[in-house]
Amino acid sequence: MRTIFSSLRLAFVIPLLGLAAVAQVGSIAGTVKDSSGAVLPGARVQLQPGPTAVSDAQGLFLISGLPPNTYKVSVTYIGFSSFDSSVAVTAGQIAKVDAVLTVGSQTTSVTVNGDRELGEVEAINIERTADNIVQVLPAQVITSLPNTNIADAVGRLPSVSLERDEGEGKYVQIRGTEPRLSNVTVDGVNLPSPEGNVRNIKLDIIPSGLVERIEVNKTLSANQDGDAIGGSVNLVTKTPGERPTFDVEGQGGYTNIIGGRWLDAFNSTYGQRFGDRKQWGFLLGGTYDWNGRGINDLEPSPGTITTPSGTTYPYFATADLRTYRYHRTRYGFAPELDYVIKPGSSLYFKGMYSDFHDFGETYVYSPNLGSTLQSVNGSQYTFYTPANCPAGLTCNQGYMNYREYIRRPDQQIFSGLSGGRHDLTSTLITYEFAVSRAHNIGGQDFPTAKFNGGPISQPSINFGLNTGKLYEPKFPVLDGTNIYDPTQYLLSSYTVPNYRSTQLNFQGAASLGRRYSGNQHYGTLEFGIKIRNAHKTQFENDYIFDSPSVNIGLNQVLSNFTNPTYYDHAYQYGPMSDYNKIIQQANANLSNLGYDQSASRIQSDPANFNATERVYAGYVMNTIGFDRLTIQAGLRFEATGDTYRANQVNLSNGSWVSTVPITGSGGYINALPSIQLQYRIQQNTNLRGTFGMGISRPNFSDIVPSVQVDPNFTPPTIVVGNPALKPTHANNYDVLVEHYFRPYGILQAGFFYKALSDPIYPTTSVVSSGQFAGFHQQQSINGPSGHIAGIEAAWEQRLSFLPGLLSGFGVSANYSYSTSQVSFPSTFNGGRTDHPALPRQAPNNWNLGFTYDKSRFSMRFAASHNDASIYSYFWVNNGTPNDPVVGLKGPTGDQYLYAHTQYDVQGSYRLYKKFSVVAYGLNLTNEVFGFYQGNIQYPIQREFYHPTYSLGMKWTSAGEK
Repeated sequence: MRTIFSSLRLAFVIPLLGLAAVAQVGSIAGTVKDSSGAVLPGARVQLQPGPTAVSDAQGLFLISGLPPNTYKVSVTYIGFSSFDSSVAVTAGQIAKVDAVLTVGSQTTSVTVNGDRELGEVEAINIERTADNIVQVLPAQVITSLPNTNIADAVGRLPSVSLERDEGEGKYVQIRGTEPRLSNVTVDGVNLPSPEGNVRNIKLDIIPSGLVERIEVNKTLSANQDGDAIGGSVNLVTKTPGERPTFDVEGQGGYTNIIGGRWLDAFNSTYGQRFGDRKQWGFLLGGTYDWNGRGINDLEPSPGTITTPSGTTYPYFATADLRTYRYHRTRYGFAPELDYVIKPGSSLYFKGMYSDFHDFGETYVYSPNLGSTLQSVNGSQYTFYTPANCPAGLTCNQGYMNYREYIRRPDQQIFSGLSGGRHDLTSTLITYEFAVSRAHNIGGQDFPTAKFNGGPISQPSINFGLNTGKLYEPKFPVLDGTNIYDPTQYLLSSYTVPNYRSTQLNFQGAASLGRRYSGNQHYGTLEFGIKIRNAHKTQFENDYIFDSPSVNIGLNQVLSNFTNPTYYDHAYQYGPMSDYNKIIQQANANLSNLGYDQSASRIQSDPANFNATERVYAGYVMNTIGFDRLTIQAGLRFEATGDTYRANQVNLSNGSWVSTVPITGSGGYINALPSIQLQYRIQQNTNLRGTFGMGISRPNFSDIVPSVQVDPNFTPPTIVVGNPALKPTHANNYDVLVEHYFRPYGILQAGFFYKALSDPIYPTTSVVSSGQFAGFHQQQSINGPSGHIAGIEAAWEQRLSFLPGLLSGFGVSANYSYSTSQVSFPSTFNGGRTDHPALPRQAPNNWNLGFTYDKSRFSMRFAASHNDASIYSYFWVNNGTPNDPVVGLKGPTGDQYLYAHTQYDVQGSYRLYKKFSVVAYGLNLTNEVFGFYQGNIQYPIQREFYHPTYSLGMKWTSAGEK
């Protein structure tokens, strides 16, 4: 630590000496292009003597503050031969250098527009010239695989795992950290979450076709937001290039599940620069997809049960047999307008809008076992019935539930950014103003109809339990009852929800950078400020009807939809309802359904809150070069203030009495130093070392002192707020070695370590008494400390040195291993003294990709794997952590996400110049998504989606190059 702060002092003393020495100076400006005229972003421009610069998205570069002299200019770009020239700089003048780079060797083949190869080249060069450790996914690589949304694409990068939902990636987890510990921005603008209960962004909302590239920053500079312990995902929107752009693509596909489901997708981009010097730029990208996804889902409820003789067994008390039928629509657009005043100076507006209608219907049958275990014979469980119940025991038989709920969440994200950049020779001024908004109408609060009491003629059912097949507990009927007779089910509960969550952010930022030179060392000293105001609200007002005095049978509301192949024929599945018919029946009998004010207020009122968070940030940062060594050192301050207004519900004998508004506030200040070192061992080999401090703030809903009830979840849940939550702090250390191949490729290997204080843990426990006895209570708490360490490696290379047809092959592979450990508060769950892994820390993650590009044909195959990881801490310390039934690996252990291994393939063939045919296969091995309790043999959710196949056409203005 002493060495780090000594380097910080050195990095800030030299610029103060150099600023005093600034005299009359000049500049060098120019563009970097290839031989066909396509611009090359991320090229390194090196002056001898002098500083370095990097070409921007339009291939432009500007080096200011140069004393009059003759300089040697060297421009390098992985995949191309270097460009070398000499230029004379005079005081007060801008010298022009336009570098044209040629292909590096006879065996190199780089397509200059609209091709995955060029995208890979650009990504490698951006990573090479960045001051921090960053991984880049360009648009050409994103669209070379069936990545429908942003999360799916990011999940293919090193040390990134995904939480998936409904067959797609949803949250990204960087370097074994939970999603809340990572930040998501669009062109540097902090994105609000559309979900009321979390801070992290649900990335399946954003179509992958809207971005020019995705940057995953694994280390942060002082001019970046500090709330990114895991990392920061920056979505860079498309910009108009020097050449006109016009791309159109359409696809259609099919998934063989629940009778067959279809999908279609369309993407288009238009952009051009105008004016006598092409000073005006305009671009608009748009995308649309419709996905008729189907899901087969089994959600058992594992636990323990004890016989009257005192022997305890693992078992499943109930299960949800779920069929999902979706019709999901996702669309968006991203405009940009800019005006170039002069080289290095411009005004701009950028935006992104995305809307996701995650609509669908869910049909659920739930067998529930009896409460008293009679005997166990291998995998066969038998339960007492009231007829043979021993004296002194209470024996309840099983019963059935059926329910349908309709999902209508409208999730939207918008971000707009306007700003300017002015390069005044030795001074660079930037300023920006941004507004971003997210909403979720419908949320996780769905219209629900529940049918209970069936069969009517026999209100209890004699179920057994068969655990003979792993992952698939069966509930055989022992008394011959037809549990799928729709005439035997009556409507018992009907919920009409009203939910919305919104967040509105305003953000303003400005910076001043001063270039200097001293003793042949060139650098930039930068100061900046930023203010962000976030206002988040959640509103819920549900109407629950649960005492009907009228008989509405399931047989009166049946649909024509069936699912005879449910779970690949593993279970029988009954008839399903039509919610439009349910609504008709309910509206006709509304006064007879029994409005339950108490249940409605208990479920709705605690979910309402209004919170404001304001962050004031300022930083000072210096970047300086010492021959082969570059040092970037900075100090960032962030002052956070938050206020909230929520509801406290008062009960009496389990019934609602009153709702009282409550308010609260808090605040804290953080100083976040950082230093990033880059040493060029050889021309194409770098060593990087970094240290940085970061924070991650609690979710808005987690600090609100409320109790939110969800009786329709399996099992029923209560979410309890915790106003005492503190933000998580971390000291982050990184070492990375990287080597760049010719014609193009990269080999990286590194180590990272994060020391956490006040980590926030999601926990789950069972309510033992009261109105909510048996409910699972979820609450986030602070732990004392934790740490995570890991290694990561990546290899990407075009194998053009191979002979003949083999020269078209390429490889893209990465692997990471991480390990972590946490400690618990002494009062948590019986005083847990074990040290499990952090939530979401998956030990092994890897991606393996093979590419082939030759002549008109292009193909990419990808395999992606994430190990299992803890989702929530659940186990209660009972003194026997190794017990196979009640220990950590038993059915009451911690909750885990299943491991996930997925295989995808996509290929394209250029039929004629600008026109190509594209086909893909997604999830080829029908991989499972779900959770388990303690051990994989105790699932709490396992759902399947089946493979999806698609065929489409693409037309691009780039054409054949």
